[in-house]
Amino acid sequence: MHMGAVDWGILSLYLVFVLGIGIVSARRAKSGVDFFLAGRAIPAWVCGLAFISANLGAQEVIGMGASGAKYGIATAHFYWIGAIPAMVFIGVFMMPFYYGSKARSAPEYLRMRFDEKTRGLNAVTFALMTILNSGISMYALAKLIQTLHVFDAPFARLGLPQAWIFHGAILTAALVVLIYIYMGGLRGAIYNEVLQFFLIVAGFAPLVWLGLKQVGGWQGLQTTLGPSYTHAWAGMAHATTNRLGVDWFGLSMGLGFVLSFGYWCTDFLVVQRAMAANSMSAARRTPLIAAGVKMFIPFIVILPGLIAI
Repeated sequence: MHMGAVDWGILSLYLVFVLGIGIVSARRAKSGVDFFLAGRAIPAWVCGLAFISANLGAQEVIGMGASGAKYGIATAHFYWIGAIPAMVFIGVFMMPFYYGSKARSAPEYLRMRFDEKTRGLNAVTFALMTILNSGISMYALAKLIQTLHVFDAPFARLGLPQAWIFHGAILTAALVVLIYIYMGGLRGAIYNEVLQFFLIVAGFAPLVWLGLKQVGGWQGLQTTLGPSYTHAWAGMAHATTNRLGVDWFGLSMGLGFVLSFGYWCTDFLVVQRAMAANSMSAARRTPLIAAGVKMFIPFIVILPGLIAI
């Protein structure tokens, strides 16, 4: 790939928007509640899109596409079983506790409910998990940019080593995120996540449509790949007869209960978006809105992997 004038213009405009959201949000970040909870003034639909978009980064977009190519449409269980039931549960049962406690975060709620040691343990383990997750996401982004050779030409003109592209992509992404979050707090993060959600959908939806058209639609894909790739429940009676290598009970209990509830109901990254809603009702609707959108995300991020086989 080669970046033309139009491409550089779009990229520059995107960065201006991202940083501009941080600057505008900074004007309203006057207190701790403004910074950590966006003043509890965000509409439910915005919080809902941010709730899901906080998890829809390079790690998921690239990783789920690759998983689709390896495991087939059964990868969608990570959404339909491994996310949606837990998101409904937190909206219906958990948010009254989180939001009603007036805590500024899930770890602070743990301190109020239990003690400082519990909050401290949660904070340390979450910080470690976030560092590892963020590292994987930035690595995936940098690897994609390096693989596409997008910046080879400008680096060559400047006489810079091509190996710097990988490290430069990581540092640039980290710096941009640091700036808009430092300036705008949670409000800046939420509105940037909503922007990125629409950009991801706008980019991937036409890609899926054109790809399906080229292979003869869903029926053509089924004919080419067979049920092991295109049927979500094919061979789930036994772990040895499906691509995921797990039976229906292990999938339902392991992914659908242990992993999903542990993440979607306690993770600071997503719970904080619901905590920023402008009312208790909005806070409870936030995960439900996200669950409704999450139902269709597999068709955007997983199908490209199947089509590419």
